[in-house]
Amino acid sequence: MDLFSRKAGFLALASVAMLASGLALGPARAELLARVPAAREMAVCGDMLFVGTKGSSVYAVPLSGGRARRVASGFSAANGVACSGGRLFVASRDSITAFDIGRGGALSGRRDIRRDLPNSGAHSFRYIAVGPDSRLYVSFGSPCNICSPRGLQGTIVSMKQDGSDLRRVAWGVRNSVGFDWRGGTMFFTDNGADGMGDDVPPDELNALRPGGFYGFPYFGGRVRLEGFEDARPPARQISPAFNFQAHVAALGIHFFRSLGGDALVAQHGSWDRSVPVGYQVVRVRFQGGRPVSAATFVRDVGRPVDVKEAPDGSVLVSDDAGGAIHIFRR
Repeated sequence: MDLFSRKAGFLALASVAMLASGLALGPARAELLARVPAAREMAVCGDMLFVGTKGSSVYAVPLSGGRARRVASGFSAANGVACSGGRLFVASRDSITAFDIGRGGALSGRRDIRRDLPNSGAHSFRYIAVGPDSRLYVSFGSPCNICSPRGLQGTIVSMKQDGSDLRRVAWGVRNSVGFDWRGGTMFFTDNGADGMGDDVPPDELNALRPGGFYGFPYFGGRVRLEGFEDARPPARQISPAFNFQAHVAALGIHFFRSLGGDALVAQHGSWDRSVPVGYQVVRVRFQGGRPVSAATFVRDVGRPVDVKEAPDGSVLVSDDAGGAIHIFRR
């Protein structure tokens, strides 16, 4: 059963949402928190939500309710946002920029801490997060469907919060647009290649082993990719921790205290499949520190991009197609 009806609009839910997601959290309701054009990655910073976009701007939304306000602009694809110690970091196509956060989400002290990021072509929507080690982690997509990346293309890197000491922590990554930490381990999504049919290769959820090689362009999951069937990989592949259905476009992931440490993953939805899949948020259940299953948490929230947990345990979902931030309250 879909939790929302496009005809009926947003409904006050509770038991239906809990049944669909297998939760036992008590009554919940679903609301439209704010309209944000082309909303992408979100960052919860105290009582304020910052939202990156496909466009040139970053927005601030009060978690208590209220209109979204543009607080920074002039970026090329300001997809990624993360906050730490009173600072907001924005990862755009060509730079990583830091701001000081003031009252009401006002930003000041703009400075670029990294410039001239690698050209990732169509996969230039950077994701950024602050790790348990207080370092910034940023994804650099591969600039192609299936090809050999160069330099820092197809990697995830970490750096200090001033942009120094850049380190490659994962390579052989086609296009990761989501990662988060559980028990000290970073898990990251990776989008599978297109053009090989409806059912291969899978989208991936990977567990980070620092410096590890994750297979691209030789493998998607454990499937050999077209053009590289007989090529010898440069290192031993670290296999996915979990495979999603091909073409669901798994993007943002977040581990939720209110879900007992399970993760929600935004599936943006397919474009290269005869029968569309994705277009939902799934709950990934963990046992013994590893993902074991995935099931629908909510559908009909447009094309979900990112998921985050508000301080009160509510679930936040961004939708770039509908230009919306949805909130699911307990």
